[in-house]
Amino acid sequence: MKFCFAPMEGITGYPFRNAFQQCFPGIDRFYTPFLSANDTFSFTTREIRDTAPENNRVPDLVPQIITNNAEMFVWAIEEMISLGYREVNLNVGCPSGTVVAKGKGSGMLRYPDRLDEFFEESFELLQKKGINYLSDSSEASAASPSVRISVKTRIGLHDTSEAEDIITIYNRYPISEVIVHGRVQKEFYRGEIHLDVFGNFVEACKHHLVYNGDIYSKEDFEKIVRLFPGIDTVMIGRGLLMNPSLVREINGGERATLPEIKHFHETLIDNYIPEMGSDKNLLFKVKEYWNWLSKSFSGSERYMKDIRKAKSLAEYRAAVRNLMANCDLV
Repeated sequence: MKFCFAPMEGITGYPFRNAFQQCFPGIDRFYTPFLSANDTFSFTTREIRDTAPENNRVPDLVPQIITNNAEMFVWAIEEMISLGYREVNLNVGCPSGTVVAKGKGSGMLRYPDRLDEFFEESFELLQKKGINYLSDSSEASAASPSVRISVKTRIGLHDTSEAEDIITIYNRYPISEVIVHGRVQKEFYRGEIHLDVFGNFVEACKHHLVYNGDIYSKEDFEKIVRLFPGIDTVMIGRGLLMNPSLVREINGGERATLPEIKHFHETLIDNYIPEMGSDKNLLFKVKEYWNWLSKSFSGSERYMKDIRKAKSLAEYRAAVRNLMANCDLV
C-alpha cells in the first residue's frame, strides 16, 4: 500500500513537509497546496519557493495546479517540467466557495461539457508543444519532455448522480491517476463518504484510482481495504494533521509519544523561522496547525485559548508547554 499526504492550503508547504518527513517518515508521496495558473502566467514568490527542488526533502513531490484554462494549465506544466517534475496534479476537488465561484476546483464539475473541452484542449496543446504525456506509472523519457497528468476530484457539485458523467469524461483522456474524494462540493467535509459512488469509480473508471476521505484511524483504513481490495494507494489529509503517526500505526507501529510530538513541533518552528521572516507570520502558521494537532490531546480546548492569544514566540511556546503538560495524548 502506498500513502499520499493530501495538500492543505496554508499548512502543508515545504517547511511542514520537510518536518513531517524528518519526524514521521513513511509517506510515499506529498502534494503541494495548489498553485494558481492564471492570466499573469507567473507564480507567486511563495509558490516558487514551495516548488523549488532545493527546498524539498521528501521522497516524492507532485505539484498541484488549479485552473480552468487549458493554455494556462499547459504553461504551468511546462514550468514544472523545467524544474524537473514529471507529474502534475489538476485540482478538480477544492470545495471552497470562492474557488468554485470562479469555475475552478470542484467548480469545474458544474459544466461537464466545459470540463471535457478543457481536457481536449490541454492534451492537444501538449501534443503541439511536443510534450509527451504518460497515462501510467512508466518512467518518463529523458530524450524529450514527458509528464503524467493526474486529477484530484470530487464526485459531483450538487448530487452524486453527476459521477457517471465525470467518470465518462476522465475515461476519454490519458490521465495517469484519479484521486477520488467521495463527497460532492456542497457537502464540503460534512456527512458520510459516498462509498457506493467510489465503488462506481472502481467499476467504471479505467485509470489508476486513489481513495481519499475520512481516514482517521487504522480501523478506517482497514474498512476501505476490506471494501475495495483492489485499491493500492490512499491519500490522507486531515487524519495525518491530527495524528502524525497515523501511517505508522496503520503499518503496525506505535502511536506517537509526547517526546516525538514535541520534537516534531520544534522542528516545524525551526523550519518556519527562515521562511516566515517574523514572529507574527510564524505564529500565524503554527497556530493554524494547532487547530488540527490539538485534536490529539484530550481536553485541549481550554489551553488552546492561550495558544491563540499568544503575541510572541515566547508566549506561544509557554502556552504549548502548558497544553502538553496538562493534556493527555488520545
